[in-house]
Amino acid sequence: MTTGSALRAALAVETLKLRRSTVARIATALLVLLVPLGSIGMVALARSPQAVGPTAAKLADYATGDLATTHLLVCAQVLSVAALAAGGFFVAWSFGRELESGTAGALFGLAVPRGTVALAKCLVALAWIASCVVLAVALTTAASAVVAGTSGEPFPAWAGVRDAVAAGLLGGGLAQPFAWVATVTRSQLGTVGALVGMVALTQIVVLLGGGTWFPYAAPSLWAGMGGAEAAAAVGPPHLMLAATMAPLGAAAVVHAWRRLTDV
Repeated sequence: MTTGSALRAALAVETLKLRRSTVARIATALLVLLVPLGSIGMVALARSPQAVGPTAAKLADYATGDLATTHLLVCAQVLSVAALAAGGFFVAWSFGRELESGTAGALFGLAVPRGTVALAKCLVALAWIASCVVLAVALTTAASAVVAGTSGEPFPAWAGVRDAVAAGLLGGGLAQPFAWVATVTRSQLGTVGALVGMVALTQIVVLLGGGTWFPYAAPSLWAGMGGAEAAAAVGPPHLMLAATMAPLGAAAVVHAWRRLTDV
């Protein structure tokens, strides 16, 4: 079997697993439905009379400005975190489940090399999260167009669409290193624990002022979660560093699967 045919076969198998995955179905529904609802809803709450006290303070950044632009700003901020969480849960399932249960050994009896199986898993995970991000942004954009139209506000805000997609893709790419964690720990729960730990570490790094150069913080800061000043401090080098985590994570997990023993 040639390298190309082996990869195609592995991709077909992993795509079928994706379609039948309960984890993927739940994560897809949450991303595609809750992100648009949250984006529109938070802006509506920020601009409603009910936004008083602590609620008004937390949503103050969304209380003014162009409506469509603000919808997509919130969408970008939510996706920068939600895509990481969803992608992390998916790779924990995709890589950890078979190793944890001991069924991965059956894969290695096939003509497809171990590294090719791992690469196919990474590619399917990236394609899935990218599709979810694009669909979530598309639905947010459509809902925003309706709301803006009924409010008589200008639309479209294509720069916001671009930024929301970019933030989501960067967030989803950051999940790839957790495939390596799932491989090393051979545990879905351990991988989820590492994901939660990274989220906590990110908060600490941001509080200490090192968020711009920390890959797991840069996309969210760029999307505006730390305010306009923090967003302005994040430039192309910081985002490029965050973008390298996906290929580095994929390379690490492919190497790890090539060296797997006792599966």
